[in-house]
Amino acid sequence: MEQIVLQLKDAKKRRLLLDLLAELDFVRVASVIRDGRKVTFANDLMEALMEAKADERGEKQLQRARDFLKHG
Repeated sequence: MEQIVLQLKDAKKRRLLLDLLAELDFVRVASVIRDGRKVTFANDLMEALMEAKADERGEKQLQRARDFLKHG
């Protein structure tokens, strides 16, 4: 499964987009985030998850939690 995060330029079009997505049997709308702080958090979380996956694939070397806590 893949996830796509969309940011709407015109909030008035939200209902139209959700109605369109509801017509597609291969799309499931998991959540709608309207609060700016939650959007920022969601973006940061997605970025962290992508970095963790890159670390698993060996594409990026992340700092170990133990080293981070020891040295900050």
